[in-house]
Amino acid sequence: MIQTVDNYFSFGNDTDKYYCNIGKINKNQQKIIGDRFEFTFKDYLSKSKNNTFFSFFKDQDKQALKNSEDDLIISITKNSEGNYIAQTGNYVGSFYIDKLKVEIKSRFSQYFLKRMLNFANDVYLDDVDIAGDKSNKELDISKFIIYYMFVQNLEKAFLLGMPKSYQSIQHHDIKLKGTIDINKFIKNDIPFKGKISSVSREQREVQEIINVLHKAVNTIETNGFNTKNISHIKTHLKQQRSQNYVSNQTLQKAMNAKALQNPIFAPYKKVLKYAKYIIDGSNLEQKESGKEQTFGFLINVAELFEIYVTKLLQKEFNEWQINSPKIELYEKQFFARKIIPDIVMQKENKILVFDTKYKKMTFKNRYQNGGDLDRNDFFQINTYMSYYQNSGYEVIAGGLLYPMEGKFNENVCYAESWFENNKTKFLVDGLELSSLNNENISDREQNFIGRIKKLIP
Repeated sequence: MIQTVDNYFSFGNDTDKYYCNIGKINKNQQKIIGDRFEFTFKDYLSKSKNNTFFSFFKDQDKQALKNSEDDLIISITKNSEGNYIAQTGNYVGSFYIDKLKVEIKSRFSQYFLKRMLNFANDVYLDDVDIAGDKSNKELDISKFIIYYMFVQNLEKAFLLGMPKSYQSIQHHDIKLKGTIDINKFIKNDIPFKGKISSVSREQREVQEIINVLHKAVNTIETNGFNTKNISHIKTHLKQQRSQNYVSNQTLQKAMNAKALQNPIFAPYKKVLKYAKYIIDGSNLEQKESGKEQTFGFLINVAELFEIYVTKLLQKEFNEWQINSPKIELYEKQFFARKIIPDIVMQKENKILVFDTKYKKMTFKNRYQNGGDLDRNDFFQINTYMSYYQNSGYEVIAGGLLYPMEGKFNENVCYAESWFENNKTKFLVDGLELSSLNNENISDREQNFIGRIKKLIP
């Protein structure tokens, strides 16, 4: 198995900050890797129909913008000394390349990954920890993300009750319930024996949904994930489930249940989507031929980081309109293009423009191995700022926001003017993530928010 982290490149002195634990590689694995092996997003999607990519963006344009077919997932090169050197991109998860398992984890602490997942699901409490680290056994990153999102969404959805739909319920009792079932009354109750066959329409929980959720909860618990937070839900599902096997047909019936058309129960659509990932993955693992060989699950952490920063700003600046607008340029020409800034904060005529970059940021300048700030990123954000400036808006500030691994220093990260315009600041900022733990993550967020507040007159 190959284990590494996202945005990893073993170069120079950087190797002490990350790890690429390839371990012992047998001859068959050496044949797969060869002297150089590269695996892109396109390769992952075409490798197997069971390889799943989960996007946090609902908008197709945003999803396509962040996930190009040529995006690197992992490349492995054999150097002159016979050692293997790895490079990775923005994707985390696990998958198989033939019989070689690859696992890419987040390069930051698990606290930060959980925090981003919480914000993606509109959970903003500082002390929310669904997973319960101390009682969980080690899970691969794919399972951890799927299980965590499933439990989190199930707990929120269950507050509204289980999805219900009207069903015809058969009765054979002394009292009439609903209407007489004529056919059964003639067949069973003549001559009259004291009981009446009747049928009533009642709201009942959808059995297929209960069975699917029970199967998913049982699976994650069996795999060692802590389900203490949803013990009350687990008890309810166990009491209401039927003994029927959860097949693909059961999954489809659950996901297409009419009850989900009710806006109240709409959150269960996402819950069932995660449940399907869990059950499908478990079924593949149980196959005797080649455990897990064809199952993969990836997410793009750059998407997650953008959503996290956006919702953090929306939470703290509720008087500002904060979104990611699509701007069509040169609409009537053949070279028409869309530009989509990640974050635009607007209040009346005032504008702040940011792009989030889930890349390494240790504040190396351009003379240190090319530097940490990518040239294309630099020109991209300046294009966005110029568009708003030329459209008549008052651009207060703009810049790039990173998960920062170095110590933030405003003197080197903030420029007091933008292209000699003293009314606009250009900056590199973000969240400081060195030595991060669950206790100080909200402090890091507030430090970042405080710096943004200072920019606003």
